[in-house]
Amino acid sequence: MSDETKQATPPVHTSERLIAFLDAAIAIALTLLILPLMEGVSEASADGQSLAEYVEAHASQLLAFALSFVMIALFWRLHHTMLLPDTPASRSRTTLQFAWLFTITIMPVVTALTGGLETDRPLVASYVGTLAASAWLLFAIAVVERRERATVGLPFTATVAAAPLALALLFTLTLLLGLIVPSHFWLFVMSLTGLLRWVLIRLGVVGREAASATDGS
Repeated sequence: MSDETKQATPPVHTSERLIAFLDAAIAIALTLLILPLMEGVSEASADGQSLAEYVEAHASQLLAFALSFVMIALFWRLHHTMLLPDTPASRSRTTLQFAWLFTITIMPVVTALTGGLETDRPLVASYVGTLAASAWLLFAIAVVERRERATVGLPFTATVAAAPLALALLFTLTLLLGLIVPSHFWLFVMSLTGLLRWVLIRLGVVGREAASATDGS
């Protein structure tokens, strides 16, 4: 009877295929960041420019590329840490992953705009707002992942949610400052991410008990 019941029970769908798909899409987004710079190289070559002239003419594009590359890599690293392959898949969880993926795949577009247009409020809002939305969705992913794993009795490190929450809060602050005084230099606020993460854990906002238990062991 029990054997028949086990055979009748459908297998649990895990997240290996979802993670592989997300990783591939993020890799493509990283690759697409370089396209505006490649177009600039072709133009510089046709005009007979030197390397120094190219860098001077495309400094804003180079900076936007480097910043976006670092941001996407950081988001991927955090996402890779919290999204575990043995977590059972669900429709709501997958929908949340695709919402977050949208913010990553749109980054080459907002990066190209940031590197090629004059800085104003709409431009700052599009770039920093995309990063803020991505961070908030990443925090939501961490919360849902912990809940889904707890439901089936799988372990999950509670403090993983602290980093995306710190990012989300600081990106939101950066967005507000950038709307008051349009500038991408407000992104230096993000250097406080590590400190804010530590504060959130120490105050018990995210995973203080789990962190204490881990330290004690």
